[in-house]
Amino acid sequence: MSLAGFDTVLPSQSGPAGRSWHYPAAGRRTVFLACAALAAVGGFALTGGAAASYAAAQAGGDLTGLVRAMAALKTAIILPAVSAVVWRLGAPARSEMLAGYTLAAMSMSVSPGLIWHMAHVGAGAFLMHAGLIATLVILLRDKAVGDRLAKLLTSRAAR
Repeated sequence: MSLAGFDTVLPSQSGPAGRSWHYPAAGRRTVFLACAALAAVGGFALTGGAAASYAAAQAGGDLTGLVRAMAALKTAIILPAVSAVVWRLGAPARSEMLAGYTLAAMSMSVSPGLIWHMAHVGAGAFLMHAGLIATLVILLRDKAVGDRLAKLLTSRAAR
């Protein structure tokens, strides 16, 4: 039984720990996007209910509208970061990098749901910013990002 191409795992000798495993690009992207989507759905599904309704009613219509607009804005900020990671995962990635990217994306993805329902606005804001900073740090420390950008710029300059 095949799970998104994970039946073919290729060993590699790159990385400081010695041996690491590289999964096919389609598998990396599928797992990453599935985890991010699951976190986003969970953020909306788990925070809805009596506590969220009470928090929205106590805040009033104007504040509720403002906070929900902030949740939509945070979603607009998250999408380019997730897109950059999906682009990055087109090249082989070490397991540690894939795990870091996935956890950071899950942290970011759960935040709009927490903020939208106004049950955990502070936690949602913290998770979004922590995930965004973690994503940026991992992208900046990932050597493959520079290699992919150089290859992209070289191919465009050759045209």
